[in-house]
Amino acid sequence: MQGNKLKELNIVLIFPCEIIRNSIGALLKQYEVCNVSLFDSCEEFDSTSGKTSADLILIHYSRCTEPGAIKKIIQDTGAHVALLASSDSYHQDSYWDILERLLEGITGFLDLDEPVYTFFSELEDIACGDIVISGKFAQNITQKTRPVDTNLDEALSQRELQILTLVADGSTNREIGGKLNISPHTVKGHLTNILTKLNLKNRQQAVAYIMTRRLE
Repeated sequence: MQGNKLKELNIVLIFPCEIIRNSIGALLKQYEVCNVSLFDSCEEFDSTSGKTSADLILIHYSRCTEPGAIKKIIQDTGAHVALLASSDSYHQDSYWDILERLLEGITGFLDLDEPVYTFFSELEDIACGDIVISGKFAQNITQKTRPVDTNLDEALSQRELQILTLVADGSTNREIGGKLNISPHTVKGHLTNILTKLNLKNRQQAVAYIMTRRLE
């Protein structure tokens, strides 16, 4: 598949339901991802430490709830970590701890109820270094929190404030560029300036920062 950024990655999937775990694994194989490893739990994956290499780890949100567990996985593997959950009312998955998970270092919180093509597009964005929060999760947070603190106007330009808001709402650099009619490279440059002005280290901290300001 031309342009498939996931093709050469080692992807680990940690999911409690065997049927769904195997189904997602089969989809990844169909998408030409050559190296896919499936596990029931983080403990099972941890037991293979040093044997299973990983560039991207997908974990069902219920499988890594202990404080610091995600941070440890990232430190041990150096991989990007994305959590998986369902936005439908039947599953009633909880995702109010997105902020805490971001602070631990996750680079994605993905909705299993999205179309397959959207799911894989989001995986590719994560593989490129973007933080991706699926639309329904981002919308839910946006609807239940107040607007961005206008005091940020003193620190950031109007364009930087626009970009920071879109980042916090789950938009990737490519999506932000499309919405603002600028290139993804320009978006990246603005983000670098934002991090410097707000004394933040990375994109995760920028998302966590703006979400925290909304909840204050």
